Amino acid sequence: MIKKQQRWIAMLVVCTFIWLMQVSTMPVAAAGTTAQVSSAGTESAPGFIEEDAPRAHKAKGKSPLPFILIGIGVLALTISVVLVLKALNNYNLVGDWDFQLYSTTYPGDNPSWSMTFYGDKKSGTFVDSDGFEGTYSVDGKNITRIAYDDISLSFTGKFDGKDAISGNYTWAYYGEVGTWTGSRFGSTYAMPKSPSQFKEKKDREIRSR
Repeated sequence: MIKKQQRWIAMLVVCTFIWLMQVSTMPVAAAGTTAQVSSAGTESAPGFIEEDAPRAHKAKGKSPLPFILIGIGVLALTISVVLVLKALNNYNLVGDWDFQLYSTTYPGDNPSWSMTFYGDKKSGTFVDSDGFEGTYSVDGKNITRIAYDDISLSFTGKFDGKDAISGNYTWAYYGEVGTWTGSRFGSTYAMPKSPSQFKEKKDREIRSR
């Protein structure tokens, strides 16, 4: 989705630039009135002095319109770039998440657990609440891969917001497919915990139920 938005923004910027260049090269209408030539039969021919006398020309003023349009185009480009960068910065998988699976192969089999992701906005590792580990990769808003190292379970999906994710999963060992959702712990971004701290937190939550 982000790549598609970037293509549209790039096309808009290019079209705007071409249009501004065309407008800036358009001739500006000359100031003053246009002299009308009278017919020879109704007006006497100009005298010798009048013919040879130099004609005064009014200076043509430069229109500020091209510069205003170019300034608007630069401002629009700057705003577009800022908005794209801001949108990209909102998507960060690093931290603690709750996962819920919805099996298509085995309806009603909907396991849930928690995962902690370490790394950066593009790639890294994770450990879940059972101690299983794996790797992930993210491309803007798209989650291109979340895969366990040992249990043949992998996810693809996207960000539905900075604290919500969803997509499809495949569990090759069981021949299972389905959908999944994820939500970040808490309403604000928190630094990831170590696996031992993470498990202790989940153990306390289970004992308190």
